[in-house]
Amino acid sequence: MGSPAFEAITLAIEDGIATITLNRPETLNALNAAMFLEVPRAVAQSVEAGARALLITGAGRGFCSGADLVGPRFATPPTEELRENVNRASFEKVLALVRSLNEAPMPVVCAINGVAAGGGVGIALAGDVVLMSSSARFVLTFVPRLGLVPDVGATWLMTRLAGRARTLAASLLGDAISAEQAERWGLVWKLVEPDALMAEALQVCRRLADGPGRAVLGTRRLVDAAPAMPFAQHMLLERDIQAPLIGGPDFNEGVAAFREKREPRFRDR
Repeated sequence: MGSPAFEAITLAIEDGIATITLNRPETLNALNAAMFLEVPRAVAQSVEAGARALLITGAGRGFCSGADLVGPRFATPPTEELRENVNRASFEKVLALVRSLNEAPMPVVCAINGVAAGGGVGIALAGDVVLMSSSARFVLTFVPRLGLVPDVGATWLMTRLAGRARTLAASLLGDAISAEQAERWGLVWKLVEPDALMAEALQVCRRLADGPGRAVLGTRRLVDAAPAMPFAQHMLLERDIQAPLIGGPDFNEGVAAFREKREPRFRDR
């Protein structure tokens, strides 16, 4: 199922898999106002349609080149206080996009088909499973090129994945991070040859969509909580997530499949 109701993205939902494609290839899929609004809307539509996995990729040669610096510009407010207030209000669209991906009630797979720059890095790293074309790269352009701090969650995500030293150097210097570096730093799960990227990403989505949905989301919750939570507290969270699953429909199906030497057919959503 496809949707024509978007200007800056496309949404296709087929057999339980939703695919959001950032679709401004002439700008390497730069983030404009429409894209910020449409990604959360597409995630919500995917949930309503019963999608069990979400794939995010870019059209053309790029994944996302960050904020659109070439498109229409708004007038600068006359005072510094007013400018800051306008920027704070405008930042709500960034928060909405980040929340829509971070809180999606389904596993999110990102297929990074080309350059991810600026805010595109935050979108790329928001996936639960991230595959990257071997020809793609990351670039954090905010500090050295624009005099801004990285946004769209890039520093939070990258610090947890790659550590303080690498995140600070990449942010302050703005040097490109190759696909090989990204894999070595733990930013992505796997590198894939460009021609095979989408097929492999869809295969991953299929496995996740057919998997035990509650256990998948529970595992994401545990992994995300681990860095900031003491071990004893994390064990209690593990208990609270595990307790409803043991003896539930997916667990029972998994045990039956193990005994019958077949693949499980999970149905609990």
